[in-house]
Amino acid sequence: MSHAQPKKQSFIDTQYQFARYLRDPDNNPAPENIEQRRMTIYRELFYNNIEGFIATGFPVLRQLLADEIWHSMIRDFMIKHHSKTPLFHEVSREFLAYLDNERDSSNDPVFLKELAHYEWVELALSVLDADVIPMQLDAEENYLALELKTSPLAWSLAYHYPVHQIGPDFQPKQASESPVYLLVYRNQDDSVTFMELNPGSARLLDLLNEGLSGQVAAEQIIQELQHSNPQVVVDGAKALIDDWLQRGVLILANKKG
Repeated sequence: MSHAQPKKQSFIDTQYQFARYLRDPDNNPAPENIEQRRMTIYRELFYNNIEGFIATGFPVLRQLLADEIWHSMIRDFMIKHHSKTPLFHEVSREFLAYLDNERDSSNDPVFLKELAHYEWVELALSVLDADVIPMQLDAEENYLALELKTSPLAWSLAYHYPVHQIGPDFQPKQASESPVYLLVYRNQDDSVTFMELNPGSARLLDLLNEGLSGQVAAEQIIQELQHSNPQVVVDGAKALIDDWLQRGVLILANKKG
């Protein structure tokens, strides 16, 4: 009577074991058919690549977290999160998904997710491939009468924390009393910069993106605020729109067929 031969591990099984070891070497054995010295090199190379991309993409976050906490978080990301893309430049987006869906944030700074998002926006805008046709400005044009919208390279954002001010010397413990509005955009020199908006300018941008002309948007804001001096609002809207056009933040809205 012949004895059954032990089942040989398939290549796919070895790959899965290899991946489990790279993600979580403390709790998963390395494949037996690969030299340990090589596995150590692979393990360190894999970790250092991932950690390096995230540290580069989130420099303020890296600066704020102690080494032990930072490296524990990177390892937790590697263990818990299954990326949807093999592209290294998308690692930062995958890290945001981890923070939103898998991270136990109970011991994290309260602003961590929003700070990470703000830092990701800068990276995302810097590499965004968008077809933007800049407007030819004319001093005689009444831009309040046109239908304008934000450029794909300009993002209007709202946060609970003043993420643009957070650093080693300023780490808020609670949310701001009112939303923090920021306009982050890539300028004509391909540098990413930001400006802080107030509720009125943020509302104006929202209304422009809804398809209203600057004039109609200003009139709606006047109604919403019950403003006692409508001309002040109209003049303010004109000044903002002129400034945003100069910065390349606004472009002509597309007309539908």
